Amino acid sequence: MKPILTIHTATYNRAYILEKAYRSLQKQTVMNFEWLITDDGSTDGTEILVEGWIKENNPFHIRYIKLKHEGLIRAVNHAISIANGKYYFRLDSDDCLRFDAVEKIVQRINEIDDKEDFVAVGFVRVTEDGQPLKKVWPKVNEKGFVDCTNLERKKYDLDADMCEAYKTEIMQKYKFPVWEGEMFAPEQLQSDKLAMLGYKIRWYNEGIYICEYQEEGLTKGNWNLLRKNKMGYAMLSNMQVLTNQCFKEKFKAAGQHIALSIVAGYPSYILKSNKRWLTLLALPYGILLSFRRREQFKWDDPVNKRNLS
Repeated sequence: MKPILTIHTATYNRAYILEKAYRSLQKQTVMNFEWLITDDGSTDGTEILVEGWIKENNPFHIRYIKLKHEGLIRAVNHAISIANGKYYFRLDSDDCLRFDAVEKIVQRINEIDDKEDFVAVGFVRVTEDGQPLKKVWPKVNEKGFVDCTNLERKKYDLDADMCEAYKTEIMQKYKFPVWEGEMFAPEQLQSDKLAMLGYKIRWYNEGIYICEYQEEGLTKGNWNLLRKNKMGYAMLSNMQVLTNQCFKEKFKAAGQHIALSIVAGYPSYILKSNKRWLTLLALPYGILLSFRRREQFKWDDPVNKRNLS
């Protein structure tokens, strides 16, 4: 029988900390899930570690997939493609779940499963002592939840770090876009796309996901991500000309779209603008910004830093 939930962990050289996630899954009060691990080319013995866990007598199925080192987004796309669960849930390699996390996810899934305009249920990421990471609980109704799209998050204090269980079938239709030579794209690309299509998420005021950011984690060094994944962020900027609220922010997004497309070597992507009149208006600004970005990326590059020191 297929599980209701695929819990996906994308990992890269995290053998030293991955066990925390594993032990939290062993303690779940409901076991109707599979744990899908995609290994992005680790060289630290992760494969041997997981093979040992697979041999243990676990009440849930563990699937381990070894991939080439091509980055998080391709690993996520691959996992979505092969997920057996009706719903898909991300668990980062340095995090863990509360003992009743799967039980709560399954319970909440049942409340929206037959609603075609809902794509997911969402919960709060918390610290070890149960407090939301950004110190703010979402604004919810008397039943403890709020229904809205990803574009409406600020209105309900949902900018606090959240985690979601998505309908796998819908996720498979709208995977992350990737560019040759880039290993990351902002997750907002996918969530905002779903919002623009009208899909809502039911967000609950419940902390089920225990999170501790690591110094080497993706959430650190956003500038470095931008420098290495220019086209992923060019696509995000192009989307923000639609999703940003005020004209000033839309204009800046159009300029960023132009600048990053030029610096990345894909100026033809400027023609893919979501608002051509705005892109035309922002063209002089975007070209000037491209010179600035080129200099910033050059001076930020570790190789140039060594040569200049």
